Amino acid sequence: MTGNYFFKDRSGAQNGPVTSDELVTLAKSGRLAPDCLVWTEGGEPAPAESFPMLAAAFRDQRSSAVLPGGSPLGADLPVWGLFWRGLVYVLGIGLVVTAPWAGRWFYGWLAGRVALPGGRRLSLQSGLGDCWYIFAGMGLVQVAPRLLHDPAARGWALVFASLASVFFGYLLIVWFSRALRCDDGGFDVAFNGGFWTLFGWDLLIGLSFLTIIGWAWVAKNKMRWICSRTTGTHDFEFIASGWDILWRTFLGIVGCAFVLPIPWVLRWFYRWYISQIVVTPAAAAPAMQQAA
Repeated sequence: MTGNYFFKDRSGAQNGPVTSDELVTLAKSGRLAPDCLVWTEGGEPAPAESFPMLAAAFRDQRSSAVLPGGSPLGADLPVWGLFWRGLVYVLGIGLVVTAPWAGRWFYGWLAGRVALPGGRRLSLQSGLGDCWYIFAGMGLVQVAPRLLHDPAARGWALVFASLASVFFGYLLIVWFSRALRCDDGGFDVAFNGGFWTLFGWDLLIGLSFLTIIGWAWVAKNKMRWICSRTTGTHDFEFIASGWDILWRTFLGIVGCAFVLPIPWVLRWFYRWYISQIVVTPAAAAPAMQQAA
């Protein structure tokens, strides 16, 4: 099949015109998802997976452990290592005073368990002075509203705490991305997204819970936005679909309800989530881009 095609990529940006061969290459690279819209000039948009040539490309992609042009992150997370460290982190943040040490320690350990394509381990190169206020703030916004006895004051405090939580979450993303390094060098990225855009995504996730299931698709697009705004020596894409997030979250909740499986459920979900982030060296990224 030949001709000029237009499409919306994972970030929602419109691209084209491109040939059918170029579309197949984009599908195999991971830039084009099955639910991305594709159309011919003058035609109606339709999901990419409805085109036979692209459906075959997606099947090939799923059967391959490595994506051409980009590969997923790997995570070596021991069941009990993740579980007990997660507990210490939650308790440390809740005590506020210990929050900076707990936060820096947990994220340092987590970064060291993640590997770039090819097996190169990441590490977190940051001192406590670079992040103490982030974790202390996260602890304060959790604890402060509970110390108020007046219902009206507590209500306003909870509203402020919600906004502050997004703010400290934003600072966490900025700090964590800038502090990430690879042991053998050649890795230096930074998050360049805006706070108010992140706030908008979180607000939309909250509102989308009214639809029962819509939040999963908002969460997917939020992650794609975060990845698209993290740039430097490498580019990132989040390739999971809304259905992927929805059913795994539902299954995770059911598993945690039985209490005993919690450590295994957490490891399963964390590993899957990390594996949905595809990394492409920035030098190779232009080969995947098409004219808008």
